[in-house]
Amino acid sequence: MAGSTDADAHHGGDLHGRWQALQLLQPVFDLLNRAAPRADFDHRRYDLAQLVLRLIDYVVLNQASLEGSVSPDSIVDHLTQLSRRMNPGDPARPWTKIAKLVLATMLNDGRPHEAVWREPAADQEPWSEPRPFRFRLLRLGEGEDGATVTATDPAIVLFLQALNSDLADRALALKLLVEIQMQAREFDKALATAREATRTAQGLSASLREKLDDTRRDVRSVDWHGEMPSWLDGVMSQITQQIEKDRQLRDLAERASEDDAAAAACRDIAREVRRGEDVWLRLERHVTRAIPVFLAAQETQRFQPRGLAAAVDLANDLLVPALAVADDQLATLSETLVAGGFPPRVPAQWGIDELTRQLLREPLTRDQRDPEPDDPGDLGEAIGDSIPDDIASCAAEILAAAAERPTQLSELLAAARTRSGDVADSLRLLDIMWGAALYVFVAGGESGADERPHRADLAAAVTALVAVDRGAVLVDERFDGPDLLLATPAALDQLDADEESRGVA
Repeated sequence: MAGSTDADAHHGGDLHGRWQALQLLQPVFDLLNRAAPRADFDHRRYDLAQLVLRLIDYVVLNQASLEGSVSPDSIVDHLTQLSRRMNPGDPARPWTKIAKLVLATMLNDGRPHEAVWREPAADQEPWSEPRPFRFRLLRLGEGEDGATVTATDPAIVLFLQALNSDLADRALALKLLVEIQMQAREFDKALATAREATRTAQGLSASLREKLDDTRRDVRSVDWHGEMPSWLDGVMSQITQQIEKDRQLRDLAERASEDDAAAAACRDIAREVRRGEDVWLRLERHVTRAIPVFLAAQETQRFQPRGLAAAVDLANDLLVPALAVADDQLATLSETLVAGGFPPRVPAQWGIDELTRQLLREPLTRDQRDPEPDDPGDLGEAIGDSIPDDIASCAAEILAAAAERPTQLSELLAAARTRSGDVADSLRLLDIMWGAALYVFVAGGESGADERPHRADLAAAVTALVAVDRGAVLVDERFDGPDLLLATPAALDQLDADEESRGVA
């Protein structure tokens, strides 16, 4: 029963969140169903809902670059031009009235919009519990140059999603919102927005992986002649900008952490931004592999010559002639089957292009120099390995667990402590595990072979892994720092996809 109660509570919280997101659309329907029919113009000739979305989008994008505010006059001018373009031949010319009506409805005379959530009554309770929900989409304020309009946080998140905008653009807009919230010292909101930006990047990565999987299955299911190349170009052009914005946010968090009261919150924000940056770096690798995946799928599915089995019609070439032969004519039957199933032997036929290449090819000459013997005095001493055999073998076995499933550094250290009796120096084993995790995290699979362990089994276990910082803190009596997650690249990609699917669900 306790598990059922927890599940019901979790479902109720999720349902209440979705209900709040639904209520945020209430002002749009108030405009369409109440304000517009009472106006002195033909509202059916204009798309007022689209004007609302363009209004919010205009305020969101401009308040991030105009010090957090937009003037009402500029909004009216923007909406007037849009409404005029919707119906340029309207003789009444009500475009300014439409713009002012849309803005006034969203501002709601400066009062918050209200809705009431009614919690269903539990058993033996005579009434249900009402909970008011008040929100604003736009806020009217005063600036140095007069009245200003700003979009609230719910409006920004809701309408960025409702616009179905490009995921990369949405992630960048959310990072601009993180910067605004940190400058306003709203660190809790900034952390939540940074997490939303990370989920958006994960969604973009999952979308690309899905398109590549579809390409491997059927290259015709993805538009590689138009939409896909332009989409990849757009994502690649965004990656550098996204990573640069992440760097700026980390610098801002470091400067804000000088205040002792905000230090902990800023560290959490910096970790979340670093986690999102790791997603963008992995996405860059997926983008660079996209074209080779397409070329390989195209060569396999479309360019390879068809075999004999595809050229033989079993019904017309084998079955029908065989049924037409009488039962007592076995020799004729065998001849018919052989003639239909086996093509006649013909000599090799030279094509004009192949024959031309063979006749006109240049003669090949190889210039080989005499081998230069090595001077034994110049070879130096062989590089040794300072890791004892028992410690290297034990560390390789422990790291092999991370290749099977994603494993935290704390779990690897705990496993090393349980095997302290298998090695002569247990502290050295802990240091090797710690150093291997740091090597994987810093190198990221890009270092040369000279920097890897010289033991073959330990080097193979280390180079098969990647490490990411997902925000967890290592709690250990000997080491401190982030509790890194070690796994194979494929396992990390699958983990991101699972987290994205749970976030969408």
